[in-house]
Amino acid sequence: MTSTRYASTIMKFEDLRFRFWAENDIQARVEINGYDISIVRNALSYGGKKGLYEIGVYKGDKMCDPLEWGDTVKGWLTPELVEQELDKIKKLS
Repeated sequence: MTSTRYASTIMKFEDLRFRFWAENDIQARVEINGYDISIVRNALSYGGKKGLYEIGVYKGDKMCDPLEWGDTVKGWLTPELVEQELDKIKKLS
């Protein structure tokens, strides 16, 4: 799957291009500030069964934790919280 690049614009949840893999199994990928970010919602993601989203961040082919979440993913996110996390990643230098 290809990533959408967002370097200088404000990232809004509605701008994410989600792919539907199966019922209630969706994923969007974006590239921000050199990171490849995966936003998912599925039966196995944190909060997915409640309609919430999970973010995973990659640098190259390895998952990383650039915002010091204490894990390589952050779940239980509403669309607004997804936007906040993407904005924080955008602000990393």
